[in-house]
Amino acid sequence: MEPLQVAEALSRLTPDHRTVVVRAYYLGQSVAELAEALNVPRDTVRSRLHYGLHALRIALQDEGPK
Repeated sequence: MEPLQVAEALSRLTPDHRTVVVRAYYLGQSVAELAEALNVPRDTVRSRLHYGLHALRIALQDEGPK
């Protein structure tokens, strides 16, 4: 998977989903850290991560190998 493909797929996520996915997986922030930083409940962060990763998988499948 090329970095540009990942960047394109991330750009297709909603801002809320992109924020938690990037901060969790690229910056290594925990659910608790994200909840505090974003001022939302932990369950909201978990939900955004779940749906954000699902959308990211779909976006990456749509991109496919180039």
